[in-house]
Amino acid sequence: MSKKVQTWSRTIAGHTHHLEVTGEIVRRFVWTVDGEEVLSRKTVDDRARLESKAHGSLLVIHSALGTPRRATYFAPGEDLAGLAGIGGADLTPEPGSRAATYERRVIDHPRRYALIETLGGAAGVVGGIVAAMVVAWIVARISLPDIPLPKLPDLPDLPLPDLPSIPWPSIPWPDLPNVQVPEWVAWAANHLKYVWPVILAFVLAQGEIRRRRKHAEASGTSAEASLASAEKAADDVSADRSDASADGGDASAEPGQRRGL
Repeated sequence: MSKKVQTWSRTIAGHTHHLEVTGEIVRRFVWTVDGEEVLSRKTVDDRARLESKAHGSLLVIHSALGTPRRATYFAPGEDLAGLAGIGGADLTPEPGSRAATYERRVIDHPRRYALIETLGGAAGVVGGIVAAMVVAWIVARISLPDIPLPKLPDLPDLPLPDLPSIPWPSIPWPDLPNVQVPEWVAWAANHLKYVWPVILAFVLAQGEIRRRRKHAEASGTSAEASLASAEKAADDVSADRSDASADGGDASAEPGQRRGL
């Protein structure tokens, strides 16, 4: 069975970065810059970091099921952004690949993507609660043997010296107003450990949508610039050919004029 391969590439600051990832569980990463290999490593981490002192770093993200998501490049001066996983420049996945299909789905259906990610965060919370309940149910039905503990000797009472009392000044504090917190605020504070994963999933989904749109706009702009430069080059070539043919006609006409034709 052949291993699946996912590739990304992009030209950033005049240097072409190319990444090739092979494998599903144990993945092999090969990063090249301008055709020269920068590093090669294997890892099972879904958020693999490839670091190079000369060329910066790459953050390659896969889903929990091993599906490739994105590869983001960070310049050598973006160390903090690279550690936080924000900023950077996304590499362009190979057209038709799984990463390209995922990127297109995020751009075409942002609401559905945000809903799925938010429900995933909620499912994680519910799954944790259910797992804790199952573990508590199992532990409650396991009869543990009584282990006799050794009896420790009684320690003697140590006489403590009488310390002098310090006359602390009495500070009159003003009466604070009785503030009634809304019930929804109190509920959110009491259930914060269950609410924040859902909110975090929603915020991360919105950030991922903005990142994908920004990358798509940048890719479209670069493609339009390349097409414009190619059309300009073609026009220049055709103009040069027209000038050359005109010059050839003038040169052939001059001898005829000299012969009196």
